[in-house]
Amino acid sequence: MPPQREAPGGSSRQLPRILLIVAAALLVARIGTGIWEERNPREPGEHAEFVQWQPIATAEAAARAQGKPIFYDFSAEWCGPCKMMSAEVFADENSAKEINSQFVPVRVVDRSREDGRNAREVQALQDRFRIEAFPTIVLYSPETGRHESITGYGGREGMLMKLSNALAQVKGPGASPPDSLE
Repeated sequence: MPPQREAPGGSSRQLPRILLIVAAALLVARIGTGIWEERNPREPGEHAEFVQWQPIATAEAAARAQGKPIFYDFSAEWCGPCKMMSAEVFADENSAKEINSQFVPVRVVDRSREDGRNAREVQALQDRFRIEAFPTIVLYSPETGRHESITGYGGREGMLMKLSNALAQVKGPGASPPDSLE
């Protein structure tokens, strides 16, 4: 019988003990994370937005008082491009700051797929502005009565440029040029 050789570098008895300690620490960390996630639920892909959304019911009065157009964001929870726009525009501090300063922002969420119908105020706005697709941004000026629609989302820079152009149209001729949204 050949003599038994010792493992190179000495005994490996410490290795299982160290692995158990690391595994226990990771388990404790995961449990702590799970508890935090349970108390602070977020949808997949959800992120913090910096746009200061206003209620539908008070938007027109606020727009008149502030002399700003309303920024209606027509979206739906199932809408992928809506989520992309939310992540790239509404969660971007600089873009949100510009939206908040130029408009009275209002999120209008379609719930017809989930609930079988929309709230009256949501449906009334969708009918009024003939919304057929999501996302659709409608800029509406209570002062001029003009509105402009932007349907779809093709990226942050393109959206900001479209918003700037639409803002000029909504304000009407003779209005001071809008500050850049870029």
